[in-house]
Amino acid sequence: MRCVLPRKGVGKARDKGEMMNTVKATSEFGIVIRRAALTEKGIDYTKLLQAMEVEQPLDSNENLVSFGPSFGEEAMNQFIARLQALGLEYIEDFFAIACDMPAWCNVRIGIDA
Repeated sequence: MRCVLPRKGVGKARDKGEMMNTVKATSEFGIVIRRAALTEKGIDYTKLLQAMEVEQPLDSNENLVSFGPSFGEEAMNQFIARLQALGLEYIEDFFAIACDMPAWCNVRIGIDA
């Protein structure tokens, strides 16, 4: 997976294909999961939403599902434990994001081709 950073130059629009191949993520204790891992491990999408205690993810596309923000590190760690209990492996199938970032910045995650 890779982070998509803004291109050089002020005011340049991002390629629509680039935006469609990424999901919005949060730096505030967010979690991003590979959809292929859900399929490989037979994890029902409804069970995933229940484990994450949401009706809808923050964002999703054909490759990734993004959740967050969580309410702090403790909550994020509980969600990680729930995902592992479903059979997902940390880093291989999903990862967490927690970092300091200014409000004027956003995070998008995509699958590295």
